Amino acid sequence: MSRCRWVVLEPLDTIVVRDGRAFDAGVNTEAQTVPPTPSTVAGAIGAAYGAAPGAGRVDPDARGRELPERIRGPFVVRREGGRWRARWPIPRDVVRSRNGEPFRLRVTHLNEGERADLDLPAVLDDGGRRAEPMDGWWDTRQLTAYLHGGKVSAGGTEEPWQSERRVGLARNADRTAADGLLYSTRHLRFTEGYGLAACCVGGPDRPLRGLVHLGGRGRRAEVHEVEEIALPERPPDFPGGRVLLYLATAAVFPRGDWKPDLGRWRGAELVTAATGPPQPVSTVTARGNKISDGLLMWAVPPGSVYYLRFPDERAAAEAAAHLHEHGLDQAEEWMRTAGFGTAVVGRWA
Repeated sequence: MSRCRWVVLEPLDTIVVRDGRAFDAGVNTEAQTVPPTPSTVAGAIGAAYGAAPGAGRVDPDARGRELPERIRGPFVVRREGGRWRARWPIPRDVVRSRNGEPFRLRVTHLNEGERADLDLPAVLDDGGRRAEPMDGWWDTRQLTAYLHGGKVSAGGTEEPWQSERRVGLARNADRTAADGLLYSTRHLRFTEGYGLAACCVGGPDRPLRGLVHLGGRGRRAEVHEVEEIALPERPPDFPGGRVLLYLATAAVFPRGDWKPDLGRWRGAELVTAATGPPQPVSTVTARGNKISDGLLMWAVPPGSVYYLRFPDERAAAEAAAHLHEHGLDQAEEWMRTAGFGTAVVGRWA
């Protein structure tokens, strides 16, 4: 993997990241908030480098000159004994039985008639055990055991953040209170010792700013340049040409749906997948006191997994090396360089 300059953003207050859907006080009474997205974190890192807002999206030549060539992440991290260690959403194909036992959904191949409906050769099912989704977070050791040997863990770490409801009052153009337009919004308060880390590849070797804005409403985060953060290593081999792909960050695929583009690898096949509900992602550029260039997208959420098959083990290993290093192709190139579609790979049987 290319050399990383690791940066951690540690929020100093609550974080507000609007999900981009239209909101009018008095009509919709609650504004929706999402965890910081790759574009939000990439913007904060650009600010730490001293780049203009939106530079990497508006001017591709700025990448590598004013800010990193690309970003791998962001990853949730926790400070432990003076070091930062990554935390990962539990994979979407890991569920819990009625008695609380965690297990992995199994691959069930379909007949030709069933395939026509799903356009996939297999589905994931629980074998009639009436399983429920298993939410939570794993550490890197637990995710590595899952990726390399299919092992699942019952233990999960605490939540990285909590949601707090705040009430506000809309104001008129002269900043007086608008009659009757109360609204509420959700803030995310990071648990003490948690932050967001990103691997910055390339870019200028300049000192970073100590504080940057993260999300909206002037909230700030402290910038730490840290030692390398351990990520799961990819397996040494892929029997049967089978590769499991785990999404570490949200992804916006070129087709605009939940399916990744595998066209760069001849013979690559998507066998089945386990994805979460689509996640709204917005991108905006701040210019003075105004917000412009907004874009609303629907992304596949982190923790989603894809079961891929390649013609042979060599082809699988070559694709896995690329995916583990560069991630998946995105709807636009700036999205990939900003961290959308970051992935790690494993095996499946």
